Amino acid sequence: MDQLLKIAFTDFPRGFHPEESPLFRMLQHYFQVELSRQPDYLFYSSHGHRHLDYDSIRIFFAQDGISPDFNICDYAIGTDYLTLGDRYFRYPVYYLDPGVFGQMEEKTYFTSDNIRSKGCFCGFHYGLDEETPERKHFFKRLSEYRKVDAAGALFNTQEGVVAEKGPFLADCKFSIAFEECSQPGFTTDVLARAFAAQTIPIYWGNPFIGREFNTQAFVNCHDYRSWSDVIAAVHRIDTNDELYLKMMRTPALTGPERGIDRMEDNLLAFLTHIFNQPLAQARRRSRSAAQAAYEQQARRGLTQFLTQLIFACRR
Repeated sequence: MDQLLKIAFTDFPRGFHPEESPLFRMLQHYFQVELSRQPDYLFYSSHGHRHLDYDSIRIFFAQDGISPDFNICDYAIGTDYLTLGDRYFRYPVYYLDPGVFGQMEEKTYFTSDNIRSKGCFCGFHYGLDEETPERKHFFKRLSEYRKVDAAGALFNTQEGVVAEKGPFLADCKFSIAFEECSQPGFTTDVLARAFAAQTIPIYWGNPFIGREFNTQAFVNCHDYRSWSDVIAAVHRIDTNDELYLKMMRTPALTGPERGIDRMEDNLLAFLTHIFNQPLAQARRRSRSAAQAAYEQQARRGLTQFLTQLIFACRR
């Protein structure tokens, strides 16, 4: 593409640096881009409201299970299973780390010797800020069957927090791979990283996870009626090396999203379609009076919230 794309990023998590992000690197590889204070295209996320100050072509980029508001954005890249003309592209979070795909493929070469090399039954690695009722409850229930090794700050059973999650999980036969919530389409990297560490994940989160990952390769909690049934399934696999080996050798991915190259090509096509249009034609959000009032209401709500927060801090 010959024309210069003036872009900006805002409302991403603290510590986000555009030049270091996989999205920016991909854009830089395929397009001529410039970070600008007056962008034609604004990429924004859910960690603020500064995007309301821009009248650019707004492209929402979700990484944390927040659904896009198409009254505010022109286009969105998210995790929901949605179809909305040319305005939406589904891009699960685990695709932000292409290296994990090669590691997942390596698990199909698992052997009986690899089973014997496992030093612990099941791994659990979450911080105190990642505490959810489901994670807590299942950790305690599974620990009644066999000891679960916890290497994060939550329920730590080691001599401190283990910084490297991958090598820790690689020593475990199973790993608890629970999302922070159960939401259709919201698939983070917890399952992919568990596969990459060559464990059998025990997964809870996206109830439609079978659209993306092969449920014959892991324990999908959504396939069972109770936690007791889940633990009974883990017991069957744990005590049957032949079954364990079969699951480990089963490819992790399934469905149309199984190729990292294919996904990047599709994302590139989605963005190219946006950039190839004249700016006026690329806009999708309404220019109606109702739309203007909607955005004004959003700004007013933010102002009121900040005012109340400042007042509370001064008390």
